[in-house]
Amino acid sequence: MRRWLAGLVLLGLVIGLAWTGRVDEETVPAVNPPVPEPSRRVSLVAVGDIMLARHVERLMQTHGTDYPFAKIEDKLQDADIAFGNLESPLSERGTPLPGKGICFRARPEMASRLKKAGFDVLSVANNHALDYDTDAFLDTLDLLRSNQIEPVGGGKNIDEARQPVIIEKNGLRTGFLAYTMFADIYYDYRYRRTFRATETVSGVAPLEQELILEDVAALRPRVDAVIVSLHWGTEYSRYPDPGQQELGRALIDAGADLIIGHHPHVIQGLERYGNGLIAYSLGNFIFDQNQHLSTRQGLILELQLTADGLSDLRVWPIFIQKSQPYVMEGQQAREFLQIVQECTHKLGTEAAIDDNSLVL
Repeated sequence: MRRWLAGLVLLGLVIGLAWTGRVDEETVPAVNPPVPEPSRRVSLVAVGDIMLARHVERLMQTHGTDYPFAKIEDKLQDADIAFGNLESPLSERGTPLPGKGICFRARPEMASRLKKAGFDVLSVANNHALDYDTDAFLDTLDLLRSNQIEPVGGGKNIDEARQPVIIEKNGLRTGFLAYTMFADIYYDYRYRRTFRATETVSGVAPLEQELILEDVAALRPRVDAVIVSLHWGTEYSRYPDPGQQELGRALIDAGADLIIGHHPHVIQGLERYGNGLIAYSLGNFIFDQNQHLSTRQGLILELQLTADGLSDLRVWPIFIQKSQPYVMEGQQAREFLQIVQECTHKLGTEAAIDDNSLVL
């Protein structure tokens, strides 16, 4: 009898423990690892004028297509987005525009080399985009896109030329627009081919304040950051003119976060205005203008884009040695950065030299 009762008690304990374990398994929720939030930060580098023809092409014939990028591409590849101004169409087609004294055209395979170097977005809104007329211009757009580089500021018609490029990375949407002040120039009365895109003619987006303000207003609600590239200013001048300052500030007031300037072929100062930044000219990046020291000096702009604006702004000094840029260091960097610092100070913005860079 006692053995029977003891067995019954033991059986009850076993059943109870088993039931308790089943309840625990059914009632305790599974713990899933937390999903990390996107960083909502994007690193951007922007550079000046890129020209891959003329003497640059002759150097590449001797040293290979890696030559112009060999000492600089790590700086581009480390960024989430790399941006520049492409001053030479990429094509084997077309003829030089009549009357235009300087016409550039680079090899089509340079599109893949630009991508390998790290570029994500390139402006074609400049005064060399149609040097070899329509066919070469359209080839350039197609080649860039087929190599996963987004052209901005040009298109088959004016709507496409004004179309923004939007890149989404790390949960952040960044929009790019580009325009040039040279859209309405033609070079021969017998062939009045301007660079301006129209409803039926391919070309580039013109630098007109009302038009740009309209585009910024349309883009602003769609993205977290708005970047506008402007091909403007006076060649070889260290300082922007009052009209540039007025336009740059108006675009920041309208919702742009960053203005990136090209064309002078020398650096100009940088201006912090409101919550934005105006880099009036980053100078040359890859070029063959060896006649002056100033045309062999340029800047790499580096910053962080966030949902709250720009942060960690700095510029790195570059020197172009036989069309091959490299980041300056030591005394060479300090001497050039002092020039950039003074140009920036005259625009009402203070910056500090930090080792080999200038921090804004």
